[in-house]
Amino acid sequence: MQGALFHLSPADRLSRRSPRERAVSGARDHGLSGGRGRGFFCRYGRSLTAFALVLALCVAISPASAAAQTVAAPHSPVHVRPSPQLFATLCALYAAGYPDIPTDIPPQLRQLVLQLTTSQDSSVVALREFYKKNQASTPAATLAEFVSFAMVVGPPPTFDYVVPEEGLPPDVRDMEGLQRLLREYYAQEHIDRLWQEVRPHYRLEADELRGPVSTIVTVAMAYTRRMHRFQGGRSFTVNVDPLIGPVPNFRIYSERYEVAVNPAEPGTLEHIRHAFLHFLLDPLPFDERADVDSLRFLQNFAVRAPRLSEYYKYDWVAFVDECFVRAVELHLEDLSGASLADQLDRDDRDGFVLVRPLYFGLDTYARSQMTLAEYFPRLIKSVHVKAEAARERQILFAPAVKGGATPAEAAIDQSERWVDLGDQQIAAQDPKDAIASFQHVLKLDPQNVRALYGLAVASAMDGQGERAHQLFTEIVQPPASTQADPSVLAWSHVYLGRMNDLMGRRDRAEAQYKAALDVAGLPPAARDAAQLGLKQPYAPKGQNPNATPQR
Repeated sequence: MQGALFHLSPADRLSRRSPRERAVSGARDHGLSGGRGRGFFCRYGRSLTAFALVLALCVAISPASAAAQTVAAPHSPVHVRPSPQLFATLCALYAAGYPDIPTDIPPQLRQLVLQLTTSQDSSVVALREFYKKNQASTPAATLAEFVSFAMVVGPPPTFDYVVPEEGLPPDVRDMEGLQRLLREYYAQEHIDRLWQEVRPHYRLEADELRGPVSTIVTVAMAYTRRMHRFQGGRSFTVNVDPLIGPVPNFRIYSERYEVAVNPAEPGTLEHIRHAFLHFLLDPLPFDERADVDSLRFLQNFAVRAPRLSEYYKYDWVAFVDECFVRAVELHLEDLSGASLADQLDRDDRDGFVLVRPLYFGLDTYARSQMTLAEYFPRLIKSVHVKAEAARERQILFAPAVKGGATPAEAAIDQSERWVDLGDQQIAAQDPKDAIASFQHVLKLDPQNVRALYGLAVASAMDGQGERAHQLFTEIVQPPASTQADPSVLAWSHVYLGRMNDLMGRRDRAEAQYKAALDVAGLPPAARDAAQLGLKQPYAPKGQNPNATPQR
């Protein structure tokens, strides 16, 4: 039983994470959805040379001068750069007592930050008092508020606000006094010297990220056919800082889109892509509110999803906007078969119910000569409210995730990012790297069923049939089966059925297909595969299903 098995379409569970979003005055705070990797470049990346001009217009390729803070070309709306104000703010946060200093940053940088946490100088003591009084409900939320502050102030040593104080987002207004404390801390602890010490590493990180970001910009703009049609003073900035940790932060302040990332984290490019698609596409739903409002009846179904952010439940235009961005992402990734069906099912279960009809509505756009801006009203009209309402009534939404993010949950969050990376490697037909990623997760969390499933899929793709069979069998039996989501459980039964068919064990194969059909909430693609398996033995493409199987 060798690699021929993976004429199977792997159910890649290439998952999007539930966004953590909320409305703020003049800004939207976005938790970025996990993307699914190199598949993004597969379909539209082939014609990159045709858009070389876009690279020159959008993102600089050469490094900036030492004195320049931005690393983008003059007059470019897209920037990739380190931010001294973000660095200083994060240093202050860690010195004040924030517990989660990233462990995977360069050792020298970690040692420098750790030294700051031991200071007993007056500015540090004052910061610690401020931190105690101003902690949010979770560490991740506290980090987000400090990042928000850093994104609305200018460079040190003054840290002057770059927006009128009456226009500050509420989370920054609630941190009254931080600006003065940061000035005192920056001067007393000589953060300028520390910045000079780490800046070469930060600039190198930004330089290495600039090329991939240029590709993201080019591919996305080619798909939308907008090319260099940026409006007015809109800007998109990627702030590079390893101290941000595993969770990127994405904020929108009027026409200014800001994302802060650690480039070393798995999935960073997919987070940047998602943010940039918002930068490109947000004007369309917000400018075409009348058309978007024509679908508002469907809000009655989306609000029932436990995992859907309250922000989306009450801001219909923002909800349609997010579903639109996700639908475009799926087209760029060019998923097909079980991978596409599984991702659409996940969006449905998480409450993003419009991704599916918008995705299929974009099929017509792909065959047209229109720009996406011209096609957008037609796209919205392609959603048939009555038929879509009937479909959405049948959706079995995923249960809510309980509680806030504790340190233990933050560790789980990081494990899930490695799972997402393994999913990306499966999509890119890279089973050996995927195996390494899933094994890394299972060392940290031996009970992680998603990683177990991913390892089974990757092993089968790599020709390790016996190992894959053993892993799939483990998934469909307790305790793993009680923790697996319906998609993982159903596809594991389907794959076991196909493996048994290839080994000539038809009775066992049929039992597995029937078990898949018994899984509550199984996705339609898995149901179709199981039903087909009951009708005839599985055979790879080009092989007669009635032929005598090889043992």
